[in-house]
Amino acid sequence: MKTAYFSLLALLLASCSSSARPSPLAPSPEPIVAGPLSPLAPPSPLALLISSTQTVARQLSTIQCPPPGLPPELAAKVDCAAMKPFEEATQWVPREVPPGTLPPAVDLRGHGLVGPVKNQLDIGACAGFAMTAVLDNAARRQGRADVISPLHVFATYAPTHDDFSRSIKGRAFTADAAWPFDPVRACYFARDYMGTTCVAKYGVYPESSGSAPWLLAERQRADDQGRLRILGYEEMPVTPDQWALVLASGEVLWTAFHHDESAWNSLFNPGSTHIPVHGFDPAGLSHAVAMVGYRTTPQGREFLLQNSWGPSWGMGGFAWISEPMALATFNYGYRVLVADASVPPLPRFDTASFPFPAEAAKPWFDAAAAQLPAWPFNR
Repeated sequence: MKTAYFSLLALLLASCSSSARPSPLAPSPEPIVAGPLSPLAPPSPLALLISSTQTVARQLSTIQCPPPGLPPELAAKVDCAAMKPFEEATQWVPREVPPGTLPPAVDLRGHGLVGPVKNQLDIGACAGFAMTAVLDNAARRQGRADVISPLHVFATYAPTHDDFSRSIKGRAFTADAAWPFDPVRACYFARDYMGTTCVAKYGVYPESSGSAPWLLAERQRADDQGRLRILGYEEMPVTPDQWALVLASGEVLWTAFHHDESAWNSLFNPGSTHIPVHGFDPAGLSHAVAMVGYRTTPQGREFLLQNSWGPSWGMGGFAWISEPMALATFNYGYRVLVADASVPPLPRFDTASFPFPAEAAKPWFDAAAAQLPAWPFNR
């Protein structure tokens, strides 16, 4: 087991490290900062051992989704996967951040580490679209230009209902060019509450992929042409310095924020650059986006979000959120472990089947492995 673990780790390090950098995105309506990036320092051996051997095993959230009382046309656009924590993740091990050590600004667009802005149209698929933004970033950190298919991700998790994180963990996803996003195809895999949109606009009943063998064959081809594999997740704390630390290493974060529809929709107005201050219902809607940068302004720090509502939203699909607003509305955030599709999935263990409590679970690899970094990092 130990030999297999070290072999796998070597593959991970090789697949996620590269000095090659694709060219930056096209010019933005504002200056893009491209200061130096800083590789993440590994945590202490003890912190790593604790994190690696204790999985955050969550029960399904009791939150009702979609929330009751939503108009059907709004409920049809909700992605329940963005409203619940990942069922299986390890805790992020906080690193020390001495004052003054973080760069004042990091904009991963300027480093060519952000993929294109995508558009989920009328489909409630924000969780999957945000995950493909993370995968696009992982590809660029490997010196590749892959754009990962949101349809493939959505067609994998939507039929499982409440099992977003588990359903895509260990899976390799294909390129968007191989299976481009199509709302009609997405509707075959969509949840039943999306029926208002799917039936009225596209003439497709949700959860009907089983009656479309041609579509299941397309998904199988996508499965066979995977480019990048999701191996695991680290759950981020509600600590902006830790977010900034990950961003400063070149990595994009998957994040979900409590969400007010009218406030976020206001960024379709020309010239809009910031998520406005708004109230929210903690039991209400949550929206998933990618976090791709931050900056320090005279008014305080702001974080840069990449949305999936097309380039007419915000600044070509991006918007700033102030640190106080981010703290107030932050729901969940994850660092995602990604490797090339050639890397096999990590072994999975069900702690409930062990003859001892989950919190006392024994390491499944030798303690010497605790000397290794928690996740692959850029060198």
